[in-house]
Amino acid sequence: MKTCGYCGSAVERRANMYYCTFCDMELFRDDVQEDGQRKPISMTVGATLAGAERSTPELMELDSYYLTELLTLVRSQRKQVYNSLRIVNKGAALSPGFEQAQEQGGQNYHYWTRKAWTIENILRERAGFYPAKITEDYLDRMRQQIDKGNETPMLIQSDSRRN
Repeated sequence: MKTCGYCGSAVERRANMYYCTFCDMELFRDDVQEDGQRKPISMTVGATLAGAERSTPELMELDSYYLTELLTLVRSQRKQVYNSLRIVNKGAALSPGFEQAQEQGGQNYHYWTRKAWTIENILRERAGFYPAKITEDYLDRMRQQIDKGNETPMLIQSDSRRN
């Protein structure tokens, strides 16, 4: 039976669309599921730092799990660039000739800081917060919750005492 991917109610076929009377809205084909199944949430595993080079609109199209993994990598890169910049700045304090390295290091630090803020704000828009600390345990729990949500149908069990 065709059901609404938001509430699990049966849907009506209307011309080229489906309609959910409970939600009081027309549904796109992707919003219609079978037998009370939830709309599956995609989860892309295996973010790489190269993924951060995408534009903000492209990042906004990615799933939250991928962005969370990516945020871990971007924060790590930012920290690495910051530590390198500190070393360059110490060298510049001792002798001249580090100006170009300081300039490049500063630009890299700004880039990775802004990428981190961008990803944090995309996640914040979706969930109302962004994770302050991302551990492997946090990512494992996130994967488990996504899998569990994808597997749990929206079915109301009939009360056998009400016959």
